[in-house]
Amino acid sequence: MERSGPAIRAVLTAVSPAECAQFEAEFADALARAGAEFDLAPIEAVLGRWWWIAAIRANPLSEHEQAQLARARAGDFTGLWERDEAGNWAQL
Repeated sequence: MERSGPAIRAVLTAVSPAECAQFEAEFADALARAGAEFDLAPIEAVLGRWWWIAAIRANPLSEHEQAQLARARAGDFTGLWERDEAGNWAQL
């Protein structure tokens, strides 16, 4: 997904209209601040934050991933992978 206002808005419109309204409000606020400050940083911050949200909403977790998450939240990390201090992968 492109990291742009129109792309993020299109995804959120399709999959999460309530969040789309929130994105639009935050984007409008950032646009006003950017205009007043002559700095695009507020817009970049909003795009960065909402790109991740839109990407997650557009690609929801599978049943298998949801089950893994539920197990991890319950304290069972069996079968998951982690990196050690040397950067090597190990299965838990």
